[in-house]
Amino acid sequence: LGLRHCLQSIQRLVPSGSHVIEYQPVMTVQCSSDMIADPADRVTQDHQQIMLLEIMEEGSIKWNREIIEAMDKRNEWVKVGTIIGEVSDGSEEDEEDGDEIEEWAWQAYLHDNDEGEVLS
Repeated sequence: LGLRHCLQSIQRLVPSGSHVIEYQPVMTVQCSSDMIADPADRVTQDHQQIMLLEIMEEGSIKWNREIIEAMDKRNEWVKVGTIIGEVSDGSEEDEEDGDEIEEWAWQAYLHDNDEGEVLS
């Protein structure tokens, strides 16, 4: 996602504390309407595409409860770069890092939501 894009709704597919593997879908996200650059390609002017995100790391996933709860309660947009979780492989290196959060790799695909439901 480019810097101008925002995420509104995140639906977690795995609970915090779960062991995840490479290429495992971990969440769907609803993106701002500018995700599709050409308005002519949007279903409607305000079409908000849903994407499926797969994790590219193996380890234990831990969601940032504060951010997730705030999104769920206030239905707010979250800026790209906001830390919504972390994946730890349980190595000594993770323990030495302490509070330092490392980025984790992921890839996203357009998610066809045939039912037209809005994530909440």
